[in-house]
Amino acid sequence: DPDPFFAPLRKFYKFSLQFPQEQFMARSFGDAKVLYYITSAIKSQLFETAGIQDGKGITIINSRLKAFARNNKECNVKYRICQDAVEYVSPYMEEYFLGEVNADQKRKLVITDAVDFVTCLNDGAIYLSFFSEGFGNQMRGLETGSFLVCFRPQTTSTTTPDSAGGDTTEETPMTIVMWKCRADAINCLVSKSDMEGIRSRLIAMGINKTKVDVEQLKKDWLEEHKDDKKKNGQDNYAKKNDNSETDAVMKDDTKEEVNVGGDDTQDNKEVK
Repeated sequence: DPDPFFAPLRKFYKFSLQFPQEQFMARSFGDAKVLYYITSAIKSQLFETAGIQDGKGITIINSRLKAFARNNKECNVKYRICQDAVEYVSPYMEEYFLGEVNADQKRKLVITDAVDFVTCLNDGAIYLSFFSEGFGNQMRGLETGSFLVCFRPQTTSTTTPDSAGGDTTEETPMTIVMWKCRADAINCLVSKSDMEGIRSRLIAMGINKTKVDVEQLKKDWLEEHKDDKKKNGQDNYAKKNDNSETDAVMKDDTKEEVNVGGDDTQDNKEVK
């Protein structure tokens, strides 16, 4: 039954009411490892009309695209979005543009900065401090789990034929699947071969810088904050010494107060 199964996914990924949940199927019941996206024609003609699942001796080898994969326990929902079917999932997600207040935790972030998008195309942990301040803050407020980054350049467009045979010009966005870590970092859930394909598309759009060395950024960041760490260490050492001196003074003051109290008590006894 797709309704209770997709209810938490609808809420987490902010899918619209038009989201075709009936076109996502698994190979088994229960907590399947993968959910596959199939076309409406295959669903109606083979599964519903022909009934290939009704014991007619037909084995399904390949159905369509991997759309969702099962998560570990770090996320609030069981499934993350897969890059294979991102073009069929992305149109049904609410978009979040730079500068908006993302109070609803929208998980489709639309950006126009090519440098930020290229920085996403890396292996391993990518620190949010490597991005522009606005985009970093966009991602920093997200819960742990998968989300989409949609690169929608303002000046780049493509010409495609319309239904009447004429030419129409429209934007060509590129969307990738990312993972928001518990720490202040993200991971790219795109294979290396797909990354190279995306870089080729960027070059065709006139964007020449298609690689950012994240490891070098990490080294530069550590070198930049090396003096701060030393300063913090010195401050902590000085603070520790100050605390020790303060403790010693407090002990002496306490001793003096005890002695004064004792003298006052003795004087009172003599007066009595």
